[in-house]
Amino acid sequence: MRGLALALCLGLAASPAKSDSVEDLVTRLLSVPPEASQFSSAFLTAVPLPQLADLLEGLRATIGRVTDVQISGEAMLVTTASHRLRGQIGLDADGRIALLFFEPPEPRPADLDAALAAIRALGTDTSWLVTRDGTDLARQAADRPMGVGSAFKLGVLAVLVQDVQSGLRRWDDVVVLDEADLSLPSGILQDHPPGAPLTLHGAAALMISISDNTATDLLIRTLGRDRIAEVLGLAPLLTTREFFALKADSAAAAAFLAAAPEKRAGLAAAAAETLPMASQVTGPYTSGIEWEVPLDRLCALALPLADLPLMAINPGPVAAEDWDRVAYKGGSSPGVLNFTAVLRDSRGQSLCVAITVNSDREVDLAAAVAAFRGLLGVLSDPG
Repeated sequence: MRGLALALCLGLAASPAKSDSVEDLVTRLLSVPPEASQFSSAFLTAVPLPQLADLLEGLRATIGRVTDVQISGEAMLVTTASHRLRGQIGLDADGRIALLFFEPPEPRPADLDAALAAIRALGTDTSWLVTRDGTDLARQAADRPMGVGSAFKLGVLAVLVQDVQSGLRRWDDVVVLDEADLSLPSGILQDHPPGAPLTLHGAAALMISISDNTATDLLIRTLGRDRIAEVLGLAPLLTTREFFALKADSAAAAAFLAAAPEKRAGLAAAAAETLPMASQVTGPYTSGIEWEVPLDRLCALALPLADLPLMAINPGPVAAEDWDRVAYKGGSSPGVLNFTAVLRDSRGQSLCVAITVNSDREVDLAAAVAAFRGLLGVLSDPG
């Protein structure tokens, strides 16, 4: 979820400027109404001053008085008593703003309890787990299976790593995409032709970094469904194609849920013989069809995987600059949201921070990102 933009971004070539003058400029922008003289003409053509003034006024009302501004190149971090605000700013050769971008404001909860209260408010059913070097700092329902969406792919990666470490497979082994592997986005492999060769590392990197569903189903077929199901504690383990097929067909889903456990795998496979269109996958959160995994298990899977370079490709909602290392995988579908992050702080301590939200309605992603970043802010800067 990189680049969640609250407001505005006009990317032009920006010349470096003195940090103190840029800090003062940011402080003024977030304290008083903007002036046309502060911006390049090209910027104001794209973002008229009245529109810009409204956006900045909304930001000021949300975050309050600026207490600190830190600039590193074009990146900025604004701090107030109640929020952090990240973004980018760049000046043209005349010292006028040519680039301005703000991410959604991050709340600064007073303490861990306040941060967890914001998580609790996200949905009708929430769980969380925060550990530091194996010691629990906070947990709620962390041992209860809940829908976690694509975070189940940590189990697929864990089995692949087992095979590589045992010598059974190599990261550069080539596998071939099959027609039956083709799934729906997210991802890019669904547009590749059957017969396309990929390395195991390439498929795994796509599965984790952009949650490629076709790469996932290819790996499930290659590694063996039963082994992955055992690692995750799921029976049966649905491929992403089967999941979409059941979500798109209410009758097939009802038959699947009513069937004896030993019959379900066959029913899921039959439903997935034809890949549905994405527009047909509209069903709400349905317990029994979701990948339901407890946070205890997700953290147990994620921690040994955290040093893999592919786990750091996409930090998701985590502000990577706040941590020495970030390993991340999350998941979402209607009524389901999971963030699972393994983080290394400046003292070399290892944290697993994971939340799951299940709801009978769509989970507010922007609110979830803000709440999760608020939690991470307490953990990264407890003072």
